[in-house]
Amino acid sequence: MTRIAITGSKGRMGQALITCAAKFPDLQVAARIDKGDDLASVIDNCDAVIDFSFHETTAGFAEICAAQKKALVVGTTGHTEADKSQILKLKSEIPIVWSSNYSTGVNTLFWL
Repeated sequence: MTRIAITGSKGRMGQALITCAAKFPDLQVAARIDKGDDLASVIDNCDAVIDFSFHETTAGFAEICAAQKKALVVGTTGHTEADKSQILKLKSEIPIVWSSNYSTGVNTLFWL
């Protein structure tokens, strides 16, 4: 079973992820993180963090993930180039999946 933490869990995408995760028996939402919650206090219970929170918090989440050797999926938008550099420098330490848009249609257009 893969245990995930979802940051931005009270937002639209966070809620959609929680709903979808319930349909997959090998996936468990081990933590729901939102404004005011502490990822560091629950990261040991997770295998990966899915971030759909706010661009100003992603770098901090990435640092916590790197310290604990947890995978990170970034769906949050609005990062500056400095933010992106700070986060992506950790890709040699942990798996990071990052897309500027997770829409199938948009990603098909990116590919084309």
